[in-house]
This record gives sequence, structure tokens and C-alpha cells, in this order.
Amino acid sequence: MDFLIDFPLPTYRPKGRLDVLADQLGIRIIPCRRRRRASHETHARGAMKLIITEHGEGHLVTVVRCVRQTKGNQAELWSETLLAISDVLAMRPDWRDAGGALLDAFDQIPLQELRSAAVACRPWPVRHTMRGMLFPRLAGLLEARRAA
Repeated sequence: MDFLIDFPLPTYRPKGRLDVLADQLGIRIIPCRRRRRASHETHARGAMKLIITEHGEGHLVTVVRCVRQTKGNQAELWSETLLAISDVLAMRPDWRDAGGALLDAFDQIPLQELRSAAVACRPWPVRHTMRGMLFPRLAGLLEARRAA
């Protein structure tokens, strides 16, 4: 006598647009219940969705490039950091469109130090504190380069 056990096949959801975009950017979005183990991992799904909703996918690509493609900042994929960079670039579209000059400026900005200083300023929101610290640094670097 043959016993045939019918197990349902696992169902897999296709990747959403954000996950496909993250793959193209070389990052992996993981659930908050899991610990980040690599520099290309982030929990910032909600922040990324917010950036796409408010400013579009191109803006998110620029924000992520400011982190991933600059010296010493590759692991700084925190939601507050991404949102602070997004806020600054939304206020100054000319900086967002500066291309290589923008990435060169971020090479000189230690995002981990800025985030640590912003966290130390709690109960003020980390995002807003970082935005306040990031804006004058970028202004100094980009405006000095433009004047030269």
C-alpha cells in the first residue's frame, strides 16, 4: 500500500519594486527582528518607502549612493541617516544634481560620527539633529568647490 502525503508547496511572493531597486544598489533590506551582520544590510525599509513616496526612486538612488559609494560610510544605512540626507538634498536640488562633487563631499563627512553625536543629543529626533549637522558641512564643501 502506497501512502501519499500531499504537502502544500511553499508559496513565494515576487520581489517588490523596492527590493529589486535595493538589489540593483547592492544592499539587502532585512526585517528588524534580525541583526544586521554586513555593511550592505539595512532595516530601513520604511524610510526608503517614504523617500520614494515623497521624492521618487531617483532621489533614493542618489541618497543611497551618498552612503554606499563614499569612503568610510558604507555601513551607515540607518533610517535616520538616509532620511537626513534625503531632507538636505530635497532642500537643495542643485546639490543633488552635483554628481561626483556630491560624492566627493560625502567622502569627507564621517556619517557614523554625525549619527553618534545626534544619538547623544536625544531626546531630540536623530534625523533632525543629523540634518542640522549635515547641512552646514555640505554647504561648506560644495560651495567652496563651486567657488574654486
